[in-house]
Amino acid sequence: MGSNCFLRQEATSEIISNVADFCSECYEVIVPSQVIFYDMDNYRFICKSCQESINKQLEKNCEALNTENSPLFN
Repeated sequence: MGSNCFLRQEATSEIISNVADFCSECYEVIVPSQVIFYDMDNYRFICKSCQESINKQLEKNCEALNTENSPLFN
């Protein structure tokens, strides 16, 4: 589910110099050719480990919502 919220890219010198030179979640420095992700919900670039962590949390929240026995609409 959450993977649709992220756009996978390779960090280029242009992205690093014009947009972001660090992960907006953990503040790790982004280096050229590193795989980064654009978080379309929060409009920011994040590193791979943060994307995986956020994606797991999104999936966990989605599963928790789906396990309830009550109908979506009453």
